[in-house]
Amino acid sequence: MAKWKGKAIGAGLGFLFGGPFGAILGTMTGDFFDKSLRQIPTGMPAGNQERSLNFITHLVGILVTIAKADGHVSRQEINVIERAFVSFGFKGEDLSFIRNLINQTSRVDLDLRAVCYEFKQYSSYEERLSLLRIVYLVAFADKELHANEERIINDIIGLVEINANDAFEIRAEFCSDSDKHYQILNVTRNCSVDDIKKSYRHLSKQYHPDRVSHLGDEFAKLATDKFQVINKAYEEVKKEKGF
Repeated sequence: MAKWKGKAIGAGLGFLFGGPFGAILGTMTGDFFDKSLRQIPTGMPAGNQERSLNFITHLVGILVTIAKADGHVSRQEINVIERAFVSFGFKGEDLSFIRNLINQTSRVDLDLRAVCYEFKQYSSYEERLSLLRIVYLVAFADKELHANEERIINDIIGLVEINANDAFEIRAEFCSDSDKHYQILNVTRNCSVDDIKKSYRHLSKQYHPDRVSHLGDEFAKLATDKFQVINKAYEEVKKEKGF
């Protein structure tokens, strides 16, 4: 992977963030990409690695925007963001870069519309669903979804063009509602057994880890977690309905 590609990605991100900080962030990001693209730690083709790094950098910007939505970035929210990247396999210098990026990004106001637009251009629909799930993890870090957080999340859903039913189903994972398991399966208590089974089969196919395995370990991990949530919800509904 040519070194200029990392610098080009960094310059693009610098443009998105804007201002003097944008130039600093762009250079910092470009250097990270140059180093990571040479190493290709997961054994993926270089093109996929570049896409993954693009996803990760935009993800930080979106997650920090959500963390700031209630007026300040809490330690709990930062911990959730960092744990997400640790679960992706980040450590050492790579994790230090993420922490630095979080710190720098929290000091500026991002153009969320521009970041989401850029993200949508090169992301698959499965990647956008993964994004939304992590967004909710950060938003619920303090066990409460604030009104401004919900407004920004709704903006993100619209900007990256996530289907309303899919967005509702992902949100259901984080609710304490008694119908939570039904919501996860995108059905209601009044649905027939056949409709529940049909919805479960559809979701299982949509979120099966094999669909994103070619995108790298981080996407496979998110899909696996989601797949397990769907299976658990289905088992609970089966138990309650007796089928």
